[in-house]
Amino acid sequence: MSIRRILPFLRHFGLVLCLVLVTLASAQAQPGGGASGTSGALTPTDWNAALSAVTRQLRDPRMDDDGFAALRADLDRLRVNASIERDQFRQAVTGTQTQLDALGPAPATGQPREAPAVTESRRQLAVRLQSIQDSAKQAELALTRIIALQDEVADEARRQFTRQLLYRGASPFSPNFWRNGIEDIRAVSTQVMAAPEQWWQADDNRRSGHTTLLQIIMVAVLTVVLLIPLQRWLHQTYGIRPDSDGEPSAGRRTIASFTVLISQTAMPLAALWATYGVLVGNDWANGLVGRIMFMLMQAISIALLARGLAQATLSPRYPAWALIPLPQLERNRLQRRVTAFSIGMVLVALLVAPSRVPDFGTAGRDMVIAAVALFLVITNLAFSDPRLWRPLIDDMRPLRLFAALVFGLNLVSLAGLLLGYYGAAAFLSYGLLGSCLTLGAYALVRSAVRDGLSNLAENPESRFRSWRQTLGLSGPLSTTSQLLFGLLADIVLFMLLLIGLAFAWGVSRATLIGYTLELFYGVSIGPVTISLGNILAAVVVLVIGIGLTRFLSGGLNARLEQQSGIDPGVRNSMVTGLTYVGYLLAMVAGVGVVGLDLSNLAIIAGALSVGIGFGLQNIVNNFVSGLILLIERPVKVGDWVVIGDREGYVRRINVRSTEIETFPRASVIIPNSELISSPVMNWTHRNRLGRVDVAVSLSYAADLEKAREVLLNCLTSHPDILSMPAPQVIFRDFGSGTLLFALRGHIADVEKRHMIESDLRFAIHKCLKESGVGLPYGAPAMMHLADIDRLEKALGGLSEQGRPKSQE
Repeated sequence: MSIRRILPFLRHFGLVLCLVLVTLASAQAQPGGGASGTSGALTPTDWNAALSAVTRQLRDPRMDDDGFAALRADLDRLRVNASIERDQFRQAVTGTQTQLDALGPAPATGQPREAPAVTESRRQLAVRLQSIQDSAKQAELALTRIIALQDEVADEARRQFTRQLLYRGASPFSPNFWRNGIEDIRAVSTQVMAAPEQWWQADDNRRSGHTTLLQIIMVAVLTVVLLIPLQRWLHQTYGIRPDSDGEPSAGRRTIASFTVLISQTAMPLAALWATYGVLVGNDWANGLVGRIMFMLMQAISIALLARGLAQATLSPRYPAWALIPLPQLERNRLQRRVTAFSIGMVLVALLVAPSRVPDFGTAGRDMVIAAVALFLVITNLAFSDPRLWRPLIDDMRPLRLFAALVFGLNLVSLAGLLLGYYGAAAFLSYGLLGSCLTLGAYALVRSAVRDGLSNLAENPESRFRSWRQTLGLSGPLSTTSQLLFGLLADIVLFMLLLIGLAFAWGVSRATLIGYTLELFYGVSIGPVTISLGNILAAVVVLVIGIGLTRFLSGGLNARLEQQSGIDPGVRNSMVTGLTYVGYLLAMVAGVGVVGLDLSNLAIIAGALSVGIGFGLQNIVNNFVSGLILLIERPVKVGDWVVIGDREGYVRRINVRSTEIETFPRASVIIPNSELISSPVMNWTHRNRLGRVDVAVSLSYAADLEKAREVLLNCLTSHPDILSMPAPQVIFRDFGSGTLLFALRGHIADVEKRHMIESDLRFAIHKCLKESGVGLPYGAPAMMHLADIDRLEKALGGLSEQGRPKSQE
């Protein structure tokens, strides 16, 4: 399948995925427009009705945040459908144009006429091409209008948010503020109290209460059956162990704290939101009660997260396992404040219930917002109290500074509350609280993931052994692999952090989906369009290509290892060549998916040639030399080579260099160009046959025939000396005081040369001593005189004749 066919498929897959997300985020389900086709025919969609309805809603002065979120969801869905329709028409234009080009141009005047059927086919294709091009232009125009409406909705929502943020209500010190607010609350209290009964008795095609209750019971049973054993297993395997000997390490404390956070936050939240999902799916979460129910779910989730973070980081029952080393007094004080906040958060959610009534008065709304803002400000001031964090050690000074910053910003929020800026105070205090909880969870999860990866890569303990065996890790991971896994984990966690911070500062789900779609469709920066969809598709294609290449190369390597007659160097060359080709094809496919024109590579290559001529010539030289090494194979993996004063085995031939392992186990990295341009002695180039040479020095008084027989017997008796060619004992020269001999024998494996030579020397020394042939006399400079006695007598007589008489 060509790249041009893969790209539309991946784009449509991503668009359909975004469509599913948008549909889940939308307030109400509406059938989206799109090109539909029967029997291969594409029918353009009339976008005017849908876009006109969105325009009328946008002009409604009663639009609120929920209305803007619904408009964003509708426009996102319409944009997905318009993009799919545009791509379908473009693909149809390409196919029709290809058919028209296949027929060729109409014959000119004076040329032979073509068949009438060909003329009619050309005419029909031309009409169809024009119709499809017009439909593609309509889809493009609709897409442009949708994008413009999205910008208009974003601008209007931003203006309304600014008005709400800068709105100043009545002063809280004014009696009218309290009197009017209480009257507004009393006016809607009857409606709020009657809402549960109306909600229970309502009959709007929702499922029966018995069915919903049965599903909730099933969720509870699944929670007990699945989550509770999982919670126990986590505690027993990775949780806090108070009976452990010694002080727990920092990594062990982090993993235990993360386990506590999962048990006390993630699992209860999963069960809670699963129950809420049953109510939503059965249409039991509608109307005023549904909105209050959703607010309670949010409040309970925040309370559980705060309680879980406190338990995980402070460990009140086991201080030795605490991540934040606070004294017992501050720890207990902070725990009490967390408990008060959890209870208060649920009560505040119930207090806000009257504000969800559509006709709730402005004074009452201001009063409710002021109460919420006051609660959040007091909570933030209680948590960021500098007296709590002052006992921390100097290593946690950034935490003290962060607490001081939050404390100061909440003082600003309190000042805004007292001046009547209730919306700004609530926004700032809620954002600070949500940011603190999100950053705390992020820091804890990141530390746990980092420590978990480190333990998984290196720790031989039993709790990690099963995971290592499952992942196929027989030894410790390399530093590069740990960095790559850590970087991937950081990217995922950072994206989750951004999402959490966005929710903390009031960014709606529909807005996040809209921003994601903007990145997916592409952001234009001048003539360049950066599309997240194309980038993700390119990454997927690249990863699949690299994974498929590694799978095929590994399979080929395993297959060749089973063939006994395959040389290891040949196997390495074949596997390496397949890997290079696979990586190149994966890169070309990835570049094609991104949308770059491959024909422009000629221009890029021309520009690179200038750089190659100046600064990249050595790199290119080594790369080409590496290809030559793989093709000609003057050296192969496993060969014993000598390059200059460096000697060892070839372990790996890479793109730029070759790795040689010396006999002392040191790795020498040699550029490939040096192996091509310099003389290389390869002991095992074509075969492993070799020859051993042992030099022997004998005395001049030795019996040479007997010595020859003894030395030859030492050669022939060694099991590694081959009989063909026959071993030889060579009389090389008359030395200075010794006779020089050389023993030569051929062996089957040249890598055993040094050991065989050593064995021969031991055997020669033993045989020469036992046979009486004799060994050389010490240093060669020593002179041996056989007639030393007669010489001594002669010299003694001369000394007697020449002695003076005075000495007699």
